[in-house]
Amino acid sequence: MMSIGEDAAAKVMKFLSQLEINQLSVAMARISSVSKSSVTSVYQEFIDLMLQETSIGIGADAYIRGVLEKTLGAEKAERLVGRLRQGDYFAGIEAIQWQDPRVLAEMIKLEHPQIVAMIFAYLEPEQVDAMIRYLPTELVEQVIPRLATLDSIPPNAIRELNESIEDLLAGEAQQARVSVGGVGMAAKILNRIENDRVQAILKEIGNVDAELAQRLENSMFVFEDLIHVDDRNFQMLLRSIDQKLLVSALKGADQALQNKVLNNLSQRAAEMLRDEIGARGPMRVSEVEAAKREIVATAQRLEREGTIILRTDPGEVVS
Repeated sequence: MMSIGEDAAAKVMKFLSQLEINQLSVAMARISSVSKSSVTSVYQEFIDLMLQETSIGIGADAYIRGVLEKTLGAEKAERLVGRLRQGDYFAGIEAIQWQDPRVLAEMIKLEHPQIVAMIFAYLEPEQVDAMIRYLPTELVEQVIPRLATLDSIPPNAIRELNESIEDLLAGEAQQARVSVGGVGMAAKILNRIENDRVQAILKEIGNVDAELAQRLENSMFVFEDLIHVDDRNFQMLLRSIDQKLLVSALKGADQALQNKVLNNLSQRAAEMLRDEIGARGPMRVSEVEAAKREIVATAQRLEREGTIILRTDPGEVVS
């Protein structure tokens, strides 16, 4: 990938998953210098592998089936190969199986229930399940009975459905709106910026929309994120928090976070806290959440004052 040029490498990467792209990028970044003989050797090995995997001599049907089984699994591959043999492959219908459920739901939510039922018939059950949650309830209620009585679809209807889907993919898919994070995503971005700049940004936002600025600040660091704070800063934070507040916040909290708190207290304080948590009866969720917010507010205040550091990325800290 490092030797074929940026344009060719980019075209290859378009066919990889996000995980594969991440793994490949890390491997590429680690390459400093490579001898010409090593590059030649890699190319030769790649060519030898390609020659072994070619469809020449083994028949296209067997080759396609092998590829599809490795990609989709035996059951899905059999259905697709069957449709290919019968000559009823339709690009639009097949393409919807690779769409994000949210995007597809946006595309079809205004279509006639019968059309939606036909689309459901071509999807895997898990895909339909993922998409239904994004569709209006009244539409789903009309689609399910139609799907249940859809034993077969006439060829002409399939062609018309395929054309409709191709139009949707070409046009409406570009306009479909999908939630991409909002406040949560903005908060994650702010979490990666140095504190002084964050405060300046939040101040500017607050001048225009105080509520939005507060929502961003609240979302930037949640109670569960405390588990990532290093022990030294965590101990300093614990000294500023009332024991009763800890009991409320830790009620029903993840065991790993409870252990982190207990491990950063003295043995006596840890035993007392453990006993209080165990003795505390049922609590309202609102009370627990209020305690968590108060602890997070204390942590954010201490960070603003320079007393502790909540974000300790290796590149941002000098020992």
